[in-house]
Amino acid sequence: MVKHKKSGKDHDKNKEKESKPAKAEEAVLSETDLNEETVEESLRTIYEAEEGKMPDMTKLEKIKSKRWIWITGGISAAILLLILVAWAGFAFFKTFQGFSGKALDMEVEGPEKIALGQEITYFVNYKNSADQPLASVDVRVNFPSDFVITEMKPKPTSEGNVWRVGALAAQERGTIKIRGRFTGALGTISAVQAIATYRPANYSSDFEAMATKQIEYAETVIEGFIQVPEKAVPGDSVALIYHYKNSGAEELENLVLQFTVPEGFAPDMDAMGTSTLQGRVFEKKLGDLKPGEQSELSMVGTFASGFGGDAEILAKIGTVGPDGRFLPMHVAEKSVPVLAGDLSLNFIVNGSEQKERTASYGEELRGIIGYENMADESLSDIVIRMKLETIDLSSGEVLASKKLVDMGRLSSSATTSVSGAEVVWDKTVISNLESLPPRGSGSIDVNLPIVYAAPDKGAVALRVNVSADVRAVGDTELNRTITMAPMTFVMLSDASLSAEARYFTEEGAPIGTGPLPPKVGEATTYRIIWKLNKTVHALKDVQVEAKLPRSVSFNQVATSTAGEMQYIEAERKLVWSLNRMPAGVGQAEVLFNVSITPVAADDGRFAILMDDITFQATDEDIDEPILLVIKELNTDLQNDENAAGKGVVVK
Repeated sequence: MVKHKKSGKDHDKNKEKESKPAKAEEAVLSETDLNEETVEESLRTIYEAEEGKMPDMTKLEKIKSKRWIWITGGISAAILLLILVAWAGFAFFKTFQGFSGKALDMEVEGPEKIALGQEITYFVNYKNSADQPLASVDVRVNFPSDFVITEMKPKPTSEGNVWRVGALAAQERGTIKIRGRFTGALGTISAVQAIATYRPANYSSDFEAMATKQIEYAETVIEGFIQVPEKAVPGDSVALIYHYKNSGAEELENLVLQFTVPEGFAPDMDAMGTSTLQGRVFEKKLGDLKPGEQSELSMVGTFASGFGGDAEILAKIGTVGPDGRFLPMHVAEKSVPVLAGDLSLNFIVNGSEQKERTASYGEELRGIIGYENMADESLSDIVIRMKLETIDLSSGEVLASKKLVDMGRLSSSATTSVSGAEVVWDKTVISNLESLPPRGSGSIDVNLPIVYAAPDKGAVALRVNVSADVRAVGDTELNRTITMAPMTFVMLSDASLSAEARYFTEEGAPIGTGPLPPKVGEATTYRIIWKLNKTVHALKDVQVEAKLPRSVSFNQVATSTAGEMQYIEAERKLVWSLNRMPAGVGQAEVLFNVSITPVAADDGRFAILMDDITFQATDEDIDEPILLVIKELNTDLQNDENAAGKGVVVK
C-alpha cells in the first residue's frame, strides 16, 4: 500500500482557505493511515512467503470466493433435496404401509355352553381404542346355520347380519344385541364370530378386527326315554314306546323323530301312519311342540325268527338342517332281551343272508328257506309263507299291481300254492310240517325270476317277507306267527349294452373295406356299433371300454348320438364316455371303424377285433354302481347276414 503526503508548496497555497478543516482532515487521515499500516502488517505476517514475497492477493481473493459459493450452494442443495425426498417418501408410504396398531377392539359376550331349544342372548361389543377417529366401520356377525334369531338390537342395515356403523370417534364404543336359540345336534362344538372392517384417519386402505366365541351344545330342553317290555319272544307283537317332552319356555318347531329299530325287528308300518322307513331307520314328522307339552310315539312290530339276545333301540328328536342333514336335539337308548322262539326261520339268497342288496332285471334269485323246531315239544300244523312285494322307494308304498317276480316261472323244490304274490307251503306238500319234533328241521329251495322289463318308471325294490304260522306247541294251542326280517332287493336300472361288428348295413350296402373273408397281411375295415339301452333311472359317469389287439387299429368315429369317443394309443384302449344319461333318454350309440391286418397265426380262425367290452355307470336314482361285461368281438359277423360264413381268415 502507498501513502501519499502533501508538499509544503501546496500546503502554503491553501493555508488560509482551509486552515481549520485541514487540521480535521489531517487528523482523520493520520488515523486511517495508522489502521491501514496495521492491517498491512497483519496480512504480511499471514501471507508473506519465506523469501519475503507477497502473493497476488487480488487473484487469491477471487479464487477463494468462487469455490466457497459452489461448496456452500452444493451443500444447501443436497440438504434441500434430502428434505424433499424424506417428505415425499413419508407422504407416499403413509398410505400404503401396514397399520401396526390395533384401533378397534371386538368382543363377543355370552354363554359358552348352551341348551338346545333355549333362548340365548349374545352381545357383540366394539370400541375405538385409538386416539383418532375411524371411518367406514362395518360389523358382520356369523352364527351357525342352526341358530334361529328372535331379536336383534339395533337391526342390521344390510343382509347377512351386517351393521354399517360408519364413523366412530376416538374412544367411542357400541353394542349389538342378538337373541335366539340353537336347534342343532347335541354334543356339537360350534362358534359365534364377529368381524369388523374399518379405516383409520389418514389411511386409504381398510383393516380388520375379529372376535370369536366357541360354543358347546351341552344340554337340551327336550326330555325323553324309551319304554320296552321286560322281554320279547320272536313272533309276539312288541311295542317300543318313546316318551318326549318340551321342558323349555319356547315352542319348538318342525321337529322330526327318528327311530332306529333293532336288527330282526319288523315294524307294523300300517300302524305308523305317514312315515318312512329307510333300512332300519324309521322317520316321522312331529311338527311343533309347545312349552311344557309332552307326547309319545309307539313302534309296534315283531322280532324275527332266529333272533336272540339284547336288542338295542335308539330314538332321536331333532330338526333337519338347510343341507338336509338330521340334527338330533335329544337321544335316548334302551335294550330289550329277546328270548329264543319256538320255530327258527332263515332265508339265504344267492349264498347270502344280507337283508339289503341290489338286483338286476332278468336276474334269477336262488333262495333256500330253512326251518328248525327250537322248543322242547313238537310243533303242529306249520304253514310257511313267502310274500313278494314291489316297493316304491320314493314313497315307501306297496305297488300291489306291479310285480317284479315272474310268478309263472317261479319254481320250488316242493309244490307251491300261489295266491297273487304270496307263495305257501304246508303239510300237504311237506310232510314234517304237520308235526315237527324237537330239533327237527327242513329246507325249501326256491327260485325267483326277476321280470325282464321294469314295471314302473321310478326307483323300485323287491321286498321278500318269509313267515310261518304255528298252530300248537305240544298240546298247547298257540296260533302264533313267526316272521323273519324282510329281505329287500333294490332294482338297478335296466340299462344294457350291445356291441356288434358289421361289414354291410342291414340293407346290404357295404360299410367295410378290404378283403372278405379277411386275408393274412391285408387290411380289412369293419364298422363297430356300441349301443346303450334303458327304460328306467338316470345314469351318470357312464363309460364303455375295450382294448384292441396289436393287429387292429382304430380308424375314426363314424357317428355318435351322445358322449365322447377317444382312443388312448399308449394303452391301445377305446373309451366312450357320457357324463350323464337322463331318465327320459332311453338310447345312446356310437359307430366307429377299426381295421385288422391278420397275421399268420390268425390263418384258419376268427381273428379278434377287440377284447371284452366293459360297461360301467352309476345308477343316479339309487346311487348304486352298475357293471356289465360283453364278450369280445371277432371277425365272425353273426348279425351280418351278407357277411355270414366269411369270417375265417385265409392266406
